[in-house]
Amino acid sequence: MDKYKRLASNTLLFAISNFSSKMLTFFLKPMYSRAVPIEEMGVYNNVWGYILLLLPLISLGMDYAVLRFGLDKQYNRKSVFTNGMVGLLAGFGILVACYPLMRLLPNSQGYMVAIYAMLFVSNLRRICANFVRAKNMLRLVAIDGILTSLTTVIFNVVFLVWLKTGAIGILWATVMADLFSSVLLIWVASLGKYIRPAKYNNEMMGQMLRYALPLVPSLMCWNITNSSDVIFVTNMLKDGQRLAGLLGYSYVLAQAVQMAAYIFNDAWQLSAVTEQEDREIFFSRIFSAYQSTMFIGGAALILLCQPFYSVYLHGNDVQAWRYAPFLVMATIYSCFSGFLNSIYVVEKRSGLSLFTSAMGAAINCVLNFILIQFMGVTGAALATFFSYLAVFLLRAINTRGLLKVHFSSGMLAVNTGLLTLECALMIQEVKMWPLWCSLCALTVLILNFGGLWRMAKRLIGKMTKKKHHKPHTA
Repeated sequence: MDKYKRLASNTLLFAISNFSSKMLTFFLKPMYSRAVPIEEMGVYNNVWGYILLLLPLISLGMDYAVLRFGLDKQYNRKSVFTNGMVGLLAGFGILVACYPLMRLLPNSQGYMVAIYAMLFVSNLRRICANFVRAKNMLRLVAIDGILTSLTTVIFNVVFLVWLKTGAIGILWATVMADLFSSVLLIWVASLGKYIRPAKYNNEMMGQMLRYALPLVPSLMCWNITNSSDVIFVTNMLKDGQRLAGLLGYSYVLAQAVQMAAYIFNDAWQLSAVTEQEDREIFFSRIFSAYQSTMFIGGAALILLCQPFYSVYLHGNDVQAWRYAPFLVMATIYSCFSGFLNSIYVVEKRSGLSLFTSAMGAAINCVLNFILIQFMGVTGAALATFFSYLAVFLLRAINTRGLLKVHFSSGMLAVNTGLLTLECALMIQEVKMWPLWCSLCALTVLILNFGGLWRMAKRLIGKMTKKKHHKPHTA
């Protein structure tokens, strides 16, 4: 199969898998707004930040190693999966030993058991799902995504509406849904037969750890960038818990961008590793279409921020719209940085991934401390945007020695400027801002439509060519 068509096919399958699960947050947030007080959501957002920070640490990065080594045909898959599970058990054992330290985390009182359950079950699911991807059972991944979304909704209703557990119920609903997914994947994909203590390979474990361990602090740094805003807002501002709750809601539209990126990146990671020919041309063409899609979608979502939140949330929670525009921009550059990270994956250069992620986390923390003092929660959103922009620029520079991707720097700068102008006009609510913001979004559409159209014609042309050359049977 042609590599462009294979990427499109895999993207469609992952879209089926991820659409329901990633859109879940979108549909559940209104329930949270009505069932959980905003201050309690602020505490929950802090706890979720701790979980995001610790997730890669507990697995020792084995979820990524299982995918990367499972795709490589020179490695025995039973050894790969067995090693991955050993890594998870070792990491969780270290976490159990650190329980006295875990209890010192601020705002974690009453959440500790749920945190431990979440960290183990979520990592178990990630390892199983990535191994299933490595086995190319993509239809099972799609079905699992749909069923996990359904069970998450059911468990959220049970915990929040029926049992009225409050914010901790959101966490337990996620734990139960991930547990269901893990059992399903182990059963349907017969993963049990891949766990063989005799197949544990110490030499391979060393290789997997050398690949995965540098990713752990890299992912932790990435998650610091994702979650530190809420922690800084909670502790730096008066009424911080309420404002942290609003900030959590303001990520909803940004998560729509993330959803599209996750769908694409799951398929892209497979293509980036397995496609060997003309990689520079392939990466450049895909990035051109990718950035066009992200900027068009981002411009449209920013335009919708104020009217969307006015009907989406309840009461004073609608003020979350003010922080959403720059978070959408931040997510766009987070997606671009993730695309460039695939180059590190291909070349097994996880050390560079760590360096750039650490720089982004440091920039984010410094800017949060400075900007929140002067601009409040808007400063936190801006800090996130600037940190992701910095990571992208760093990766754009240091990947040149590995794989030269053509970025169309002029288009990147113009698109970024137009989206920044759109954000500023909306947040300041200048006179006739809907008109000016609409013109910005329309300009972005006009500038980027050509790139999408060229990729669409390429795909259609290859599919048509293949159809015309299909041999006839007697």
